[in-house]
Amino acid sequence: MFGYIVSGQPVRTNFETVNETQVLAHLGAITASHVNIVVFATSPFPDSYGGAIYFNWPNPEPTWQYLGYINNDKPSAIFRVCQIKPNTDCTNIMFGASASTQPQLGISALPLKELEELVVANDNTQQTMSSNVLFVQKMLESLYNYCSSFAITQQQMTPSSESFVTLSTVEKWYDKFKTKFQYDPNFWKN
Repeated sequence: MFGYIVSGQPVRTNFETVNETQVLAHLGAITASHVNIVVFATSPFPDSYGGAIYFNWPNPEPTWQYLGYINNDKPSAIFRVCQIKPNTDCTNIMFGASASTQPQLGISALPLKELEELVVANDNTQQTMSSNVLFVQKMLESLYNYCSSFAITQQQMTPSSESFVTLSTVEKWYDKFKTKFQYDPNFWKN
């Protein structure tokens, strides 16, 4: 019923049945950044059903992360997995309780109504992430502006027991933080 392609590898169909609505594939060692999931036309989903796609990095405890969905109207999808990090934005869905030593892909057959709810919930998470990114950027700009408003030259300094940090140090930190945050808004969760 399903196939998957890890970038640069052939199509695989080695899904194990977990229960009547879930299947699981062990991806092996992957260095690719994307995984393509396909529903074969010869065995489509039952009417009004689709599949929620989940990904799990090797962990002592399975941590399944929702990637997206496929259905008969959208029989394939490509998902970026290189920036998914263990233990972030996980769901409580389980494809068997055992730990794995390799990345795993899970597909859960769900009614289309439930898939729509997952999509809406995921979109809300993305919007929250966008507003969090904006908040952090504004907060950092405010901190930088506040600190720089007190900037004085070395000649203006008076001897004191107070410690000082140069504005250039704050600028360097701010630039590094912005770069990290733009590349991965969740880097601080590790």
